[in-house]
Amino acid sequence: MLESSISKDGALRTIIALKAVGGVLFLLIGLGVFAMVNKDIADLAEGAADSLGVDPENHHLLRLLEWLTGISPKQIVITGFAAILYSALLLTMAWGLHLGRVWADWLTIGATGLFIPLELYEVVWSLRLTYSIALAINIFVVWYLIRRRIRPSCS
Repeated sequence: MLESSISKDGALRTIIALKAVGGVLFLLIGLGVFAMVNKDIADLAEGAADSLGVDPENHHLLRLLEWLTGISPKQIVITGFAAILYSALLLTMAWGLHLGRVWADWLTIGATGLFIPLELYEVVWSLRLTYSIALAINIFVVWYLIRRRIRPSCS
């Protein structure tokens, strides 16, 4: 059994858990999206809205249904495939971090860092708390992993 030379503190365990949970969620989303191929998505959304008690004349619901009507089976397959690929990336990061692999730190820094400009844009233009939280988490993950990789080489 290989033992990591780098201890897993609380922050690293949290990052591993976030990536693993995200990977599982995106896998489930991808599989769920594939289950909708060749189904009437607008009909499914209308049924879901009805079971949730959403007013059928709701402006946002009507816009959503109109948008869903234009989605092709090919677009659904591409979306499902993209979700599963992203799931594989997240699960690879989590596993590599768990094993203490240097490549996993750099993969996580790069992949997580790619979202920071988009999240920054969303925070500035939409002022939503969820984007602010995602931005803060991703900045912390990138900062923590860079600090972790640089600190041992400076000693």
